[in-house]
This record gives sequence, structure tokens and C-alpha cells, in this order.
Amino acid sequence: MNVTKQIKSKNRVTKFGEVNTSYQTIKNIIDLVGNEAMRHDSKFLDPACGDGNFLLALLDRKFASFEGRPYKNITRCEGKLMIALGSIYGIDKLKDNIVEARIRILKRFIDAYAKLFESEVKRHTICSAEYIVSKNIIFGDALTFENYESGNEIIFSEWFFSNMEISKVDHRIQDLLNCSKPE
Repeated sequence: MNVTKQIKSKNRVTKFGEVNTSYQTIKNIIDLVGNEAMRHDSKFLDPACGDGNFLLALLDRKFASFEGRPYKNITRCEGKLMIALGSIYGIDKLKDNIVEARIRILKRFIDAYAKLFESEVKRHTICSAEYIVSKNIIFGDALTFENYESGNEIIFSEWFFSNMEISKVDHRIQDLLNCSKPE
């Protein structure tokens, strides 16, 4: 995962201030939180996620913590992988970035799953992963808290795994930030 292009176009830089963060900078930022980035349930938000470079680097760290470990209970391990996927959150104002980020994150999840279990990903697992990604990677504005797809305030889903099922609890962004909605 090496970001080589810092800008997609001069127009996007001028109009939206969009500039891709270099892979080395992303790595250095993630290094600041140490082992926390490898915990499958540690939550991270990128409020201007672009096409997902920072989120992908976080997923790589989380998924690396699963490698080389024997798992007696495959279902429990699958649940932890889903929680890892559900622990990253992103917001971006540009729809094409959100579409690309969702596709890239889902592909990274499928690749990590296939490598870990040396098998194809079950269709229901892919559907669950698609749902989580659609809820966590949001087309909206982190400054105004607006979700452009729903027209409402941004809502984040927190994911839990228990009794072999994944469940979620929704939270309003302003509650999570403990602040009032900007005017």
C-alpha cells in the first residue's frame, strides 16, 4: 500500500483542499499509538478519509495481529475480524472518494480473511462486511456533522460480537464528541 500520488487534480486541491497523505506519514502517525493500532477493537476515525489510505493502513495493522495464531474456534475469529473491520470509521465530502474507500476496505477485508483461513470468504460474511463498511465509511461533512446520503446527522455504529452474533449500537456524532451541533 504505497501512496505515490499526492493529488488527484489541481481542481480538487483548489476546490476541496484534497491532498493525499504520504504512506510514510500515515505509518508514522499510526506508530504514535503503538500496539493500540493492532487491537481488533480499538476504534479510529479519519474525518477526511479520502479514498481510505489511512484506514487501510490501520486495517493492515489490525489484521497482522491475527496472522500466525492458531484459532480453535473459527466463528469467534471471524467475529473478531468483523469487529476489527467495524472499528475504523471515515467521513469524506467527495462521493467518489467514499465509493473507492468502501471498495478498497472491503477488498482488503476479503483478502485478509482468505489468507487467514486459506479459504474463500462465505457469502454471508461478505454481506455483513459490506453492511459494516456502508455504515462506517460515510459520505458527509465532519465539520457540520451532516450525512449527505441520509440528509440527517452523522450516526456511527459501534459493533459487538457475542453469542456468535454481531450487533450494533448507534451513536450520534455530536454525542461522541460531547459537543453541540455547529451553526
